[in-house]
Amino acid sequence: VAVSWEQSKGGTHYTSVAQGNGGYASTCNNSETTCLFNDLLCGLNYSITVSASNGVCSSAPCVPQNVTAEMMCSSDTGMVWWEE
Repeated sequence: VAVSWEQSKGGTHYTSVAQGNGGYASTCNNSETTCLFNDLLCGLNYSITVSASNGVCSSAPCVPQNVTAEMMCSSDTGMVWWEE
């Protein structure tokens, strides 16, 4: 699963976590605004969170508002949008 997001104001490092409903979790740490989770297990639903840091302070994931999702089965992808 590929995940991308817009750069956080002041953020220089990102931690994204894909938490599966079966307790399995995968973590991605980098300075890019993308992450590829290539070790997720089939058949599980995942909740994905992203937090930013800059070496001094860290953000906390917040609950997204007005979420819209669209599945594109022909390309095995999905898009999710929410308010800033």
